[in-house]
Amino acid sequence: MGPRTQRLKRAVHVGRVARRGGLLRVLRELGVWGNRPATRDGAEEFRHALEELGTTYIKLGQLLSSRPDLLPDVYIEELGKLVDEVPPVPFEQIRRVIDEELPANTFVRIDPDPVATASIAQIHTALLGSGREVIVKVRRPEIERQIDLDLALMRSTAELLESRSERAQLLQARALADELEVHLRAELDFVEEANNAELVARLLVLELIHGRKVEGDHGLGVERAQELARQFFRAYVHQVTVEGVYHADPHRGNVLLTTDGRLALVDFGLLGRLDDDTRRNLALLLLAVAQNRADDVADLILGLSRVSLSADEPGFVQELRRKLPRYHWRPLSGIRAGEALADLQRISFEFGIGLPTSFALVGKTLAQADSIARVLHPELDPIELLEEDSLEVMLREGERRLEPNQLFAWLYTQLEPLSRMPRRVGHLVNKLETGTFKVGVAPTDLTGLERALRSTANRVGGAVIVAALLIASALLARVHDLRWYAFGGFCAAFALGLYMLWKIVRTPGEL
Repeated sequence: MGPRTQRLKRAVHVGRVARRGGLLRVLRELGVWGNRPATRDGAEEFRHALEELGTTYIKLGQLLSSRPDLLPDVYIEELGKLVDEVPPVPFEQIRRVIDEELPANTFVRIDPDPVATASIAQIHTALLGSGREVIVKVRRPEIERQIDLDLALMRSTAELLESRSERAQLLQARALADELEVHLRAELDFVEEANNAELVARLLVLELIHGRKVEGDHGLGVERAQELARQFFRAYVHQVTVEGVYHADPHRGNVLLTTDGRLALVDFGLLGRLDDDTRRNLALLLLAVAQNRADDVADLILGLSRVSLSADEPGFVQELRRKLPRYHWRPLSGIRAGEALADLQRISFEFGIGLPTSFALVGKTLAQADSIARVLHPELDPIELLEEDSLEVMLREGERRLEPNQLFAWLYTQLEPLSRMPRRVGHLVNKLETGTFKVGVAPTDLTGLERALRSTANRVGGAVIVAALLIASALLARVHDLRWYAFGGFCAAFALGLYMLWKIVRTPGEL
C-alpha cells in the first residue's frame, strides 16, 4: 500500500471518529469554526475521540492541556484525564525486537507480562546475568510509521484550518503541530531519554526501582511527608530556574514513593530545555510573582513574548495588578502553584501578547509537581518556598555570570558593536554630505485601512452592477420578444440591491 493510499485510509478513519465525536460542535466551542459556549459534554467527546485515535492524538491532547490561554477551562480539565494506556503487544513480538537488538544471553530471565504499556513503548522486568534486576523498555513495532502518517495528516489539517479561520491562526495551529512533532520525536528517541546511559536503537535497559504511586494513604509520618513535599517542589524550581533542564512530565505515574521513603522520578522521555536568557527571565518572573511585584512581572513577560501593535500593554499591567495578590499567603489546599502561571497565560492572550511555548510547558510541569506535593503536604505554601529560595537562585546566577568564560563572552558581545560605531558614524556622515542618505518607511498594521478600502470597492462595484442591470433591463423592455429577460434583470437588480442594503445596515463598513 503506497503512502498516499495509507494517508487517505487514515484520513477516512479520523473523519469517521471526528464525526462520531461531534467535531463540528467541538470546533464551535473552541471558537475555531463559529462560536458556541464550551460544555462538559463537548470536552468529554473530544477526549474520547483523541483516545480512540491513538498515540499522536493522545499526545496532542496532553500538549493542549498545557495551554489554558487557548482552550476553555472545562477542556483543560478534561484533557488532563487523558490516559496513555493501550493493550500490550504480544510478548513474541517484543522478544523478537530484544533478540535483534541485544546480544544473546543478555538476560537470564524476562517477565513476559509487562509492568506498564503505553502507546509508544511497553516495559518488562528482567534479570541480568550479574543478578541485578532491571527494566526493559521496548518500542512498539510499527509505531514510528504510524506517527509519521498522523503527523503528515495533522500538518495538512492545521494548514487548512489556518487558511479558513482567524481563530485557528490565533491558536497557531501549525505551530502546535510542529511542537507536537518535536515532543513525539523526542519520546521515540531512546538516545535522548537515556541521556548517556547504555542504550540501543529500539530498546532501553534501566534500573528497576521498587515503589508505588504517591497516594493519600502513603503511610509516611507527617514530618517526613512534609519534608519530601518541600524537597520535591524545590527540586523542580531548581531544575527550571538554575539548570534550565527539567523533567517535564511529573504526573503520578512517573513519580514513585520508594520502599525506603524517598521520591524517585522515572520516564525521562520528555525533557524541557531552556536557553540561558529564557531560563534567567523565568527565574526572575517566579521571584517577582512570589514578591507580588506586578509591574516587574509585566516587564518580564513582555520581554519573553511576541507583542503585536494591537496589544493592550496598559490593560495587561492593570489586570496583573488586580489578580496577582490573590496567590499570596494561601496554602496548596487553597490554590495550585501552576494556577498562577496558567492565569498569566490567559491574561497575556486576552491582551494580545503571545507567550513562547516554553512558558506553557513550564506552567504545566509546575502544576503537575504541586499536585504531587499537595498529596504529601496540603498546607505547603509554594510562594513562601519561592521567596526562601530566591537568594540561592540569585547567588547561583551571579556566580555563573562571573565565571571567566561567561564574563568575557558577555563583555565581547557588548563591546564588539561599540568598536564598529566610529566607522558606522563615518559612513552616515559621508552619506549626508553626498546627499545619498535614504530613509525607508515600512507601513505596518494597515489591516483596518485595507479592510475599509476593500469594503468601499465592493460596495461601489455592487452599485455599478445594480445600475447596469437596471439600464440593460430598461433597454430590453422596449423589445417585445425580450420582455421576460428584462423582467429577470429587474428582479436580479432588486434582489442584489436589497442584499446590499441589508449588509450595509447590519454590518456598517463591510459587504
